[in-house]
Amino acid sequence: MKIGRTSVALLSLAVLALGLRCPGQEPARKVRILGVGNSFTNNATRHLPQIIASDPAIQAEVGVAIIGGCSLERHVTLAKQHEENPEEPKAKIYAYRVDHQLRNPKASLKEILLDGPWDYITIQQVSTGSYREETFYPFAKELYDYIKRYAPDATIVVHETWAHRIDCPRTTQWNLPPAAMYEKLHANYAKIAGELGARVIPVGTAFENAKKNPLWDYQPPADFDPKTLVYPNLPDQSKSLHFGYSWKTDKNDNTKKTLGMDGFHAATPGEYLGALVWYEFFFGKDARNITYRPDSLTEEQAASLREVAHLTMAAAE
Repeated sequence: MKIGRTSVALLSLAVLALGLRCPGQEPARKVRILGVGNSFTNNATRHLPQIIASDPAIQAEVGVAIIGGCSLERHVTLAKQHEENPEEPKAKIYAYRVDHQLRNPKASLKEILLDGPWDYITIQQVSTGSYREETFYPFAKELYDYIKRYAPDATIVVHETWAHRIDCPRTTQWNLPPAAMYEKLHANYAKIAGELGARVIPVGTAFENAKKNPLWDYQPPADFDPKTLVYPNLPDQSKSLHFGYSWKTDKNDNTKKTLGMDGFHAATPGEYLGALVWYEFFFGKDARNITYRPDSLTEEQAASLREVAHLTMAAAE
């Protein structure tokens, strides 16, 4: 079969986009991905460099521009402050890492964007605002436009975050069960992505899909009372995608332990799942073929999460 010049050109572009090596050629330049966000961005990319390293066919770098608890509105506010005064220290508070290595502990977003070229840049809303549609406006579009100003060749995508755990204190405070929170945030991310002409990385959807598997159907013990726990005891949280109860050491007295509860950040299983979704999203390769897994996960657990990531991405195409 004869392959025309157009087909060859398209194939070459695909190879470049994936960072693959053609026989007899030098390796293509690394694909560079930047996540602009907060701790949820850290969660979703925690295991991504290791997953990429386990696939010899891919050359890529993963950067993050992180401020804990940062909303779309705050990203935009900081960007405007930096434009008004490039020396304003309050606008230079991003922790900038590439493949887990800290490059600058106090950078501005502009400085990070200019440390390109970036092939892909992700944006997201803070989890406390993700279920409220009004928090996306006008800030998602303003952040999109700001990124395009300094990284015009980058493809901007939307990172869909996840709902909180069923026993997270916020679910009671907000009277918002995880299923209802997911429905709202899923609709909001889809709407804003449609308006921006951007694709969605469906990590939140993957979390919901995983919870249908008995391995990840976490339910707090029916008669569990955290007040009865004595250090170092903890409830069984092996089925949780989220970070939950943990003991913390007092800053002023290392003999004193306090029981803490999170319920919204991802635990290792959720971090692994998020990274698998990012891997399949950006590189179009089957996450079920990944051999890397975090040490704390059994092969059965890891395989189930690889399956969820693949099926979630297949349904999203």
